[in-house]
This record gives sequence, C-alpha cells and structure tokens, in this order.
Amino acid sequence: MWKFKAIFMGFLGILLFGGLTQVNAVQVESDTKMRSVSGEISLIDVKLGKLQIKSDAGQDTRGVTEYTINQNETRVVDPLDKKFLVIKDLRVGQHITIELIDGPDELIARKIIAEPMPEPVLQEVTGQLEAIDVQAGTLVVEEIPLTKEDKANLYYFVFEPKDIVVMNNPSRQPVRLELNPGDIVKVEFVVKDGKRHALSIMLLSAVQQTTRTTITTTSTTVTE
Repeated sequence: MWKFKAIFMGFLGILLFGGLTQVNAVQVESDTKMRSVSGEISLIDVKLGKLQIKSDAGQDTRGVTEYTINQNETRVVDPLDKKFLVIKDLRVGQHITIELIDGPDELIARKIIAEPMPEPVLQEVTGQLEAIDVQAGTLVVEEIPLTKEDKANLYYFVFEPKDIVVMNNPSRQPVRLELNPGDIVKVEFVVKDGKRHALSIMLLSAVQQTTRTTITTTSTTVTE
C-alpha cells in the first residue's frame, strides 16, 4: 500500500509540474508579440546593437523607431530569401522590413528583409575649376552657362584622393595631371547622402596659373 501511494504521489507531481510548465510557456508566449514593420534606415550602429528606421506611412505611428539588433541572432536576407546577408551589409537610406519581437522593454529585430540599394545616377558638370584641396578631398567648379541668360552656378564636390580618376581630353585613360584653378574641367559625379561625390575629372583646357595642385590618380571601379 505504501508503494502504491508513493507511485501515485510521484505521478501526481509530474502532472502538476507539467501543467505549471505549460502555463508558464503560454504566459511567455502571450507576453511576446511577433509583428513586422517596414521603413527606411535612418541610423545603424552595429557595435551598440541599435537600428533606427523611419517607418512607412501607416506602418507605425511612432515615426522613427529604434530596434535592438544582434550580429549573431538577427538574420538578414534579400526579398527572395535566397541571399543571406549580415548586419554590416545594411546602409542608411536602405528600405527594409523587420520581423520583430515586441517585448515589454525593447523591440528586438529577429529577421531583416533588405531591399537592394538603388544605383546612384551618374551626372556631369562642365565648368571652371575654382578651388581644389587634395588633402581634404574637396573641389569647387563654376559651371559654364549654356546661354548668356543662364546663371553660372557653383558646384561643390567631395572626392576620395586615392580613388579619383583624372583624365586628359580626348584620352579617357587615367593620367597624372596637375590641375590649376582656372582650368576648364568636366566632373562626373553621383549624389549620395546629400553630397556630390566626384568620381572622375577630365581636363578640357588649361589656363596658366602660378598656383599648382598635384593629384596622384589611380584607376578604380565604383560600386555602391
């Protein structure tokens, strides 16, 4: 009889423990809400594990929202879920969809679907070189107006001194040139992050100046 009681009490304990475990699991699941939100990345800091996005209209009434990311736990994929990326591949301005856990204290991003960044449009401007600073990677060009009625606008550019390609018309092969304020140049550039990024400079003609600036050129492939 004593053995029967012991077995019965043990069985009852297992049932009670299993029931409590199930109740706790249900409670955790009810406290954790899964949802998704889409928007454009406005800030990303991999080291601090922070991601801010400007939510699409109607997605989130809070506008710019901050989410918690983790290099090892947050999955990043392309829209077809075929190409696996990493958090470091994400860029400010990129449109993404976040599948997240809406916890009581923080918004935890579990999966990020990243759309490809649009290719920047290559543009060009022709004008007189007003100033260039190789160390700082900046230059200013006064555009040559198409007609007498047009205004001569000043264009400010930034460039990478080690990557800028300089050419001498009519050759498009990279060369080593000395550019002077007053030279007539054509600058090819793209607009990124609100700035004009010069990719190449072609010298069309030169005006003799006493001040000379030397640029060491290298051939490079431009990628987004």
